[in-house]
Amino acid sequence: MPRSSVVLSPSALGADEIDAAARRVWELAGATAPLNLREVDDGAALQVRGGETVVLTVLRPRLLPTLDEVARLLPGVADLPSGTRFWSDAYTPWEPEGAIGVAILDAVVSASGARVVHHGLR
Repeated sequence: MPRSSVVLSPSALGADEIDAAARRVWELAGATAPLNLREVDDGAALQVRGGETVVLTVLRPRLLPTLDEVARLLPGVADLPSGTRFWSDAYTPWEPEGAIGVAILDAVVSASGARVVHHGLR
């Protein structure tokens, strides 16, 4: 079972943002394996792969009907970005490679002003 995260953002999270963040993290980590992104199921998900390992899967962003949904589904989450309208589910493996996926999500939100909530991380 993977570790899950949620990205809350004013605009839909896109492949270009994920690609740029992944490449920054990959470079900082000094990784030598090839990094690639691939769409899964006609764009329903985007996977980031380091070598042969999937390090991050991000599902297609969904438009939030209201911010009440965030309060209902993620109680206690505050400090949402101004104009938050989109919810994107993301999954990383529990194996050590999953830390790279978490770092990529953190880099995405740092660059875009979005908010990420990681479930199961302390």
